[in-house]
This record gives sequence, structure tokens and C-alpha cells, in this order.
Amino acid sequence: MVRISETVRTRFGRSGVRTALAVLALFSLVTAVLAYLLPQRLAIALTAAVLVAEAGVVVLVALRTYRGVRRAEEARQRPESVQGRSGPFRSVQLTDEQRRILKNWRARLFGGFSATAMRELRPVVTSASASPAYRLAVAEMVMDWYAAKEARSEDRDPLRFDIVITSHFALPGGTTSANAEEIRAYRKAGLTVGLLHHPVYHWDVARPIDQKILDLVDGEQVRLLDAADAAECDLMIVRFPPAVMRLLDDRPRITAARTVLVVNQTPYSFYGPEGGTSVAWDVRTVYENLTEWVGDHTWYAIGPVVRDALREHHADEMERVDLADAFWYESIDAAEWRRPGQRERDGGPFRIGRHSRDARLKWPDTADLVRACYPTEGDDYEVRILGGAEIPKEILGGLPANWVDHPFNSMPSRDFLADVDAMVYFISSEGAEAFGRAPLEAMAVGLPCVMEHRFEELFGDAAIYCSPEEVRGVLDRLRTDPAYYAEQAEKAVRYVREHFSHEAQLARVAGLGVDRLRTAAADGVVAA
Repeated sequence: MVRISETVRTRFGRSGVRTALAVLALFSLVTAVLAYLLPQRLAIALTAAVLVAEAGVVVLVALRTYRGVRRAEEARQRPESVQGRSGPFRSVQLTDEQRRILKNWRARLFGGFSATAMRELRPVVTSASASPAYRLAVAEMVMDWYAAKEARSEDRDPLRFDIVITSHFALPGGTTSANAEEIRAYRKAGLTVGLLHHPVYHWDVARPIDQKILDLVDGEQVRLLDAADAAECDLMIVRFPPAVMRLLDDRPRITAARTVLVVNQTPYSFYGPEGGTSVAWDVRTVYENLTEWVGDHTWYAIGPVVRDALREHHADEMERVDLADAFWYESIDAAEWRRPGQRERDGGPFRIGRHSRDARLKWPDTADLVRACYPTEGDDYEVRILGGAEIPKEILGGLPANWVDHPFNSMPSRDFLADVDAMVYFISSEGAEAFGRAPLEAMAVGLPCVMEHRFEELFGDAAIYCSPEEVRGVLDRLRTDPAYYAEQAEKAVRYVREHFSHEAQLARVAGLGVDRLRTAAADGVVAA
């Protein structure tokens, strides 16, 4: 019906249809008056003639409508029309901008934000200002969604999981790595895990779930949840606060004995003397949304930087929040990551490794600081970067000859770290590094890590802490003193095993009521 009515408006125009109806109505009224005034024989003849004429008009309108619908259907079925140039919208008359807009709305409509999308899309179908092709494409998209909704079974048996993780699983960086590592830990422990993908509404909702996550989904022990599911679990873990700034309209029914929010990002990207800048998420909005959805819940900061930011810069907003004293550290398979021993140098330069996103806040602020932390000349040191080096290139006016740049995701970080000798990790003075996944991975490999003092509470004696001016002296000692090198490498591995390993993560969730792990802890299988 939507296609037929749209085609009628397309073929005749809204005003044309109304005019035709008005003329027919007026003609009928005049005929009725004449039939009343004229003799009976003439009145009958006149009425018959009018009915024949009106029937003819109706037939013509129906015929033109049918032809219009057929043409629209044929155009929709033609291969070159179905995909067009940039998406699944049938009409070749759409502009590139209209295709882009429709792609975004389609992603929201089918990606869990249907109520919000429908409020915007329904008026477009009857809009006089939108082009007929655009209105038809919107109408077909809405019809596709209704068809998909009807085909999806809403009467499903509840699913039972040990843990449900709700997060934005399409992010390319640390959040996805942390989620994937936890899922691996739970799988190895025999736990069942449900995954609810919760994208950020204002971002690219069409971005697919990261392959790291999909590789862990087997449909049995680890399952993806959709809006029609009902699930019960001992623990629901919500990671990445920006995702719940706007809740999904279409959510599965999840009943959790306990829910935690892992705060793995500060509300502002930068914190300076005058407060925060560049808002990432809002404390009150996240708290109210999550409370409306799951009720009482507990927040866990991922490390000291996040905890301090919440307490020092957001104290008023945190009044109602239950913030745990313990941290929700990221985890890693310590046994899998550790390399057998130090890399064979064969007389070559000492390799300094660094991997992170190529972002301004991930690097020291000035050229002098960059040179102090990362040697830019000489034969003793080589700086290897994984993740891109456009920022230091801009700061230094070019990359030094002893630097090697590997683009983001050009190799697994474990392979990259296994081929260097130490990690040096210094960032912008205004950067609020929530955790530091990169140095954690380096420590798990067995690399000595040289870092600034702000990370000391998080990593303890696992790293060497100093100012930028002291970095070169630390590196010289690591390069020339094998015993000192081995001692620091062992400290790093031990600290990771005690605080950031899969075993440490399992003990954490066991303490939060995951029954299967509590039983294992009681039997001495998992450390409590």
C-alpha cells in the first residue's frame, strides 16, 4: 500500500489528485441537481452517462497507477538499480548525498535505534518537499524493517549465561582488545558468555563488529544477543560509558543478579589547570540511563587515572554513584604473551619499541621532549613504532633516520613487541590515559618499560619511572647491564601475572557472584 500510494502521488502529484477528486465531486453534485430538476427519462439518461464517464476516469487512474507500480517494481529488481552506486537503495535517481543519509538511517533503523529512526523517517514518506525517488526509497526501507521484524521470532525461551558483556564491539582499539581478552579468559574457564553490541548513536552505527570479537563467537558458549532475546546471568558487565549515553531502543530483556559499569575512559579527553576539555561522555546521563535500564549497579574505574578524574573533577556528579574502591584492570594471557628470553641483538642497535594510536595526546608535547624520550640520532639506538608516526613527524619536522614506522594494524602487537628490546611510553602532559594497554602488553612479553611517574600507582615495580631527561641514562643501563635488564624483565612478568592475568580476572568476577567460579574457588581451582 505504501508503494501504491507513493506511486499515485509520484505520477499525479498531491495537488493533481486533490484537484481531480474535487472536479469529480463537483460534477457529481451538478448532475444530482439536474437529475432532480429534469424529467425522469432525461434524468436517468444523464445519470447513466455520468456514471460511465466516472467509471472511465477510475479505470484510467487505476491503469496509470498499475503501470507506475510495475515500472517501480521492475526498476527495483534490475541488478543495476538494486545496489545503485553506494548502497541497497533501489532508485537510480537518488543523489550521492541522499544515499549517504539513507545508509546512516538504515544502520540506525536495523542497528537497534528503530524508534528514534522511525520518528524521523515516517514524515519523509508523505513529505511534499522531498523528491519522489527519495520518498520511495525511505518507504521501501521502512517496509523492509517491518518485514524483518515480523519474520523475527519474539517468543523465544530465555537464554542462560554466566556473564553478559554489553559494549561497543566495533571499535578498532583498546576497548575491543580488552573485551576480546576477557571473553577468552571466560571461555577457557568454561563460562558461557552473551554479547550485546551497543554502538554509540551519533557515531557510525554501520561499522561492523570487529573480527577479534566475531572470531570468539561460536553460537553456544559465546553468543551474540539481539533485540528479541531474553537472557539471565549472574553478572552483566557494561564497558565503555559513551555507548550508554543513548540507550538502544531495541534491547533484549536481560535479568542480571549484578551489574557493573567498567569506566575505561574519562568523561573528558583532556584535563588541565582550568578543568576538562573535549567531552567524551556525561556522568549524570550515563548513570541515569543505566539505572533506568538495570537498576542498582556499581562503577569500576579501569585504573587510578580514571578514578582520580572522577573524584577530583566530577565529585558533584558522582554523589549518587556507587564507585568501587578496587580497579577493574584489563587482562591478558600472561603465559601466551611471554617470549622465551631477551632478543638476540647480534651487535646491532638496542631497539626501543612503542605502539599506540597515532594521536596528539599519545605523544610528548614538544620536539625537545620527543627527542629526550626517543633517541633521534646515533648508532646505539633504533626506535620502532607500531601505529603510525604522523604526529611525531609533524612535531619533529620529519622522521629521524634511526626510526622505523609500521602502520596501525600492519602486524600483531605481540609479534612487534617480541622483536624489540624495551618499551618507552611517554604521552602528552594533558592526556588522561585511562589505562595503558600498550605498556601492559610489553610487560607481558617480558620487556623492561620506561615510563613517567603518573603510571607508577597502576604498574608498581613492573616498570622503571623517570623524567624525560632521565630516559637516556635508563636506556644506557638496560643496554649495557644484562643483570639489570633481566631483573626488570622478570619484575614486569611477575606483576602482570599477579594483577592483569586471566587468573586475576576470573578471581575478580568470582567475587562478584559468578556461581560457577565461586564453586571453583571453593574447590581451590580458581584463586579467590
